[in-house]
Amino acid sequence: MLYYLMNAGTFQALLYKINRIMADNRTPFGERLSQVVCGIAEYFETEKCSIMLINREDMTLEVGASTYNDIVGMKRNLSDVTVATRALLDDEPFEADSKMLSYFVPAEISRYSSHYSLSIPIKYNDKKIGVVNLTDHINGKRLNRAKVKKACEITEQLAVHLYAAQADDLLEKKIRKYEDAMEQLVKADQMKTNLTSFIVHDLKGPISTIMANLDMMLYEQLSTEQFELVTLALHDVYKMQNMVMNILDVMKMEEGRISIFREETDLNELIRNELESIKSLLAMRELEVAFDGTPRILCIDAALIGRTISNLLLNAVEHSPERKHIIVDIRHDDVRRETLVSVADQGTGIPDEFKEKIFDKFFQIASGKRYGKTTTGLGLAFCKLVVNAHGGRLWAEDNEGGGARFVFSLPETLIRSG
Repeated sequence: MLYYLMNAGTFQALLYKINRIMADNRTPFGERLSQVVCGIAEYFETEKCSIMLINREDMTLEVGASTYNDIVGMKRNLSDVTVATRALLDDEPFEADSKMLSYFVPAEISRYSSHYSLSIPIKYNDKKIGVVNLTDHINGKRLNRAKVKKACEITEQLAVHLYAAQADDLLEKKIRKYEDAMEQLVKADQMKTNLTSFIVHDLKGPISTIMANLDMMLYEQLSTEQFELVTLALHDVYKMQNMVMNILDVMKMEEGRISIFREETDLNELIRNELESIKSLLAMRELEVAFDGTPRILCIDAALIGRTISNLLLNAVEHSPERKHIIVDIRHDDVRRETLVSVADQGTGIPDEFKEKIFDKFFQIASGKRYGKTTTGLGLAFCKLVVNAHGGRLWAEDNEGGGARFVFSLPETLIRSG
């Protein structure tokens, strides 16, 4: 097959040819090995030559290529008593005559008998890779020291290529393993998402019924204590409904299943409506809201921006000590040509390292407490998605009077004149 290697002339020419063969990645690896063993056998005038490689998955030595095709693919356990494993164990070339071979390699296992064998361990950077076997000189002689030395030099050259090939193979196996694991994780995550969506979606009905009945109870003649208890229950159910809607909407927006339906909306009136919806909650916490806006007509999705404002207000209420102020503000940035809406509280504020992370889903701070103790951790994530979908920005900053200020922008391109 590679008779031209026999005519390569010098030993250096042989090494060059072998390196070229092994470096040709266009040729399948097994075919390259087959060409090399044929060339080696021809040069050293041996009847058979084989390359055995260590398979670390099952701890065996496997024949990767041989001039004797019947043994290609044959495996030996690394614990077997063979000349190849002896060479690996001694970490040096091992020669065996017919008498020794009868002990190391019984004929019924080796599949062919021989009178002489030279096994040279293949290693690179002290990592054992396999063994090169040269069996039976054509003239029935042993290889002299000079040829054994040359065989070792060839093995050293091969070690570089074999190490690289094994590294590539190992990398491909790891990639496939990680891809399979990722596929399983994606499937598991999809199952979890589907289950969550199913459960949360079915919660909407009962929550709406509870809210309606609690609201009707407020029209009855109640004692002060009864009124407070019903109002408290109504507020908690309202927060539960908001959590459910946040979960559903975040899932839909991530899947691209929510569209933005823009219409001319007075942002000032939208904020006042959201403030009115939490009026009793503010009263219970003895919180005051400072807001003095003027009409501002924007072309936005009123429902989504309204819920964004509601989430930011509830977040401010959640983190405000009693008898403090919440400041809501609208202003226009003439430089960036955008409308800015801010909601500020007088709470403990947000550490600088968390000002970006708080918009991640299910974010938890280092103490283990979720930012927004009674929320799902999706409220701010929902706000971020909605604002981004409108072409704006949402960020957190320190409030001058202590606490945190959340600001979101709506570009002027969404504003319609008149």
